[in-house]
Amino acid sequence: MQKNQSLFKSALISAAISSSFLLAGCQFTNVFDQTNAVQTQQAQELVELESLFSSEQISHVSLSNDGQWIAFLQMNNGGKNIHLVRQGEGLASAVTLTSFEDGVDGFVWSDNDNEILFNKDFEGNENDQIFTLRFTPNNLQAKPEVTRLTHNDDVDYTFIAQVKNNPSKIAVLANHISSQMDVFHVDIKTQAVQLVQKNDISFYTAELDDNGYAAVAAKLNPDNSVTVYKRANEGWSKVFQSEVGENVSVISYDHSNNRAFISGSVQGRDKKELLELDLATNKLKTAHKDPQDQSDLHHVVFDKKGQPMIVSYYGGRLRNYPIDGKSSKTLNKIKGHLDGEFDVLVEKIEHDKNQWYLTVSYANKPDEKFVYNTSTDTLTDLLNQAPTFDPNLLGERKSITYKATDGLEIQAYLTLPQHAKKNLPTIVLPHGGPWARDEWGYSSDYFVPIAHFFANRGYAVLQPNFRSSTGFGKKFIELGNRNWGTGAMQQDLTDGVNYLVSQGIADKKRVGIMGASYGGYAALAGATFTPDIYSAVISYVGPSSITAMVESFPEHYRPYMGTVFASVGDPLIDSDRLDMESRSPINFVDQIRTPIMLIQGANDPRIPQYQSDTIAKKLYKTNRPVEYILAKDEGHGFRQQDNKLASIVAMEAFFAKHLGGNKSVSVNPKISQHLTSLTVDVSKL
Repeated sequence: MQKNQSLFKSALISAAISSSFLLAGCQFTNVFDQTNAVQTQQAQELVELESLFSSEQISHVSLSNDGQWIAFLQMNNGGKNIHLVRQGEGLASAVTLTSFEDGVDGFVWSDNDNEILFNKDFEGNENDQIFTLRFTPNNLQAKPEVTRLTHNDDVDYTFIAQVKNNPSKIAVLANHISSQMDVFHVDIKTQAVQLVQKNDISFYTAELDDNGYAAVAAKLNPDNSVTVYKRANEGWSKVFQSEVGENVSVISYDHSNNRAFISGSVQGRDKKELLELDLATNKLKTAHKDPQDQSDLHHVVFDKKGQPMIVSYYGGRLRNYPIDGKSSKTLNKIKGHLDGEFDVLVEKIEHDKNQWYLTVSYANKPDEKFVYNTSTDTLTDLLNQAPTFDPNLLGERKSITYKATDGLEIQAYLTLPQHAKKNLPTIVLPHGGPWARDEWGYSSDYFVPIAHFFANRGYAVLQPNFRSSTGFGKKFIELGNRNWGTGAMQQDLTDGVNYLVSQGIADKKRVGIMGASYGGYAALAGATFTPDIYSAVISYVGPSSITAMVESFPEHYRPYMGTVFASVGDPLIDSDRLDMESRSPINFVDQIRTPIMLIQGANDPRIPQYQSDTIAKKLYKTNRPVEYILAKDEGHGFRQQDNKLASIVAMEAFFAKHLGGNKSVSVNPKISQHLTSLTVDVSKL
């Protein structure tokens, strides 16, 4: 989606903005019976963990506004940090600009020369702070000047944009004064933080005018409807209000024409369409919608007059729709420069320079970045690396569909080993959110390389876009409401397993489930509410209690939590609380017959450590097998390289033990040693 250059982290705001048997001697699902499994190694070589998750890989490649520099993220000192190289030079010439152990979360090029703006929290606490970084162009070896612009560790500062008419200031959303997320300007030179706009309407998405003030904004109401406002003098004027459950986000604002474009499923629409809003008359009309009526609006590129030029949708794969013939011809020329099977996303166009910025995605190797010049028909490589692994060793990844029990079609991604397609140990890998979705490309999510890793070890890996996943319309999201754990969302996963069994792909006696955040919850729900399906379960930063999950969010999130309350309930309402408790795995540990692995960050603000501690203690006290991996310096998901590698080694060994897939012949002793330091003695909790 076209957005302001934003460092907005993936958090709840952006989504609404993740047995009756004796306790002593109970019978669990049998540990994998090695006499019935294929124990020979795959015909192909096992891809090495450290090559698949290499610290040499780069990401977030970005060309400076003047076209002279390329910045990117790469591992340094244990975390992803900012590196820099002059355009036209290779990676060997790159210099390291930051060295934070817990890494940098995101960055954008400043409108000021030789300056980068970046954000980071501290060890996963999710209170983002904003920094500037200035480098010396004639002496890159000189230590860059890094300045922290925000200084309250208890405040979450969300970068919106640099002020167009005054690039010495940036606009941020922050709970700097109260629990409310107001608009502030931060002076890059003095670090002064000035309140410029109280967020009295509690908007969650907005477009700024050239002076850095929110001009068009959308508010999520308590009933899960959305109200769109425009600024009128010193206040706000209501433009329109959606119905309950309809989705709206503002994606561009044109002050000169008094017009905005929004993405919305409003006024009877199911899928998000590109809508043009006349701010003089408050009239709304469709500018573009999915010709296949399959998917929500995914991305828009505008021409220099502010009109849509290329509109994209994402079903199982990316589909681009050029608005005019010239754009269509240009896209075809670009594709002529590329080889293999790929998707092309036009990130942005610099019309004055005739330059198209492209991301090319593949199923079995990292994204590649290019700049295409329409005048010369040339494609410029932006530091694209050869993969640090052999792509031919990875699995075969494809989009599939299957029917749920109630007849609903579920889109999913299936990753299979290269040389085995039948009767496979299988891992179901539900995504987090749940207001998110999986995509086809290797770089689209951390768990796509994980899927390939396990496919290379002989597993079938299924990643379903179960109901409540985004991208398939508002009805598809609403079908997940009040359906966590014991309802249709979990049944979609079960139906995926049954589909693979019916196709002869999955061995029904060797099925595991693993996920992070909501996916971790779904894994625990699988163990408690469908205990006969799964033989091994890994919950990675997953909530064991829905009630505790909702209550853990900070107070300044509450105005944006309409989607959460519609989906699982509000714990302040007694009937909702009872329903939430009935869907919380922590209350049904007695039904578990499956070995469990828990992976947790001690600083996780969304799913606090006590959630994993509590269920780990219950599992141990009732003689149920449980393994527990805890990183003291991580939050909601592991970012540091040693923690990531150690956790994957633990996953690999766990599934090999209980499902029978292959595992690494040898493991780097440093990783094994670090894993030992992360392993919790559950008996001492």
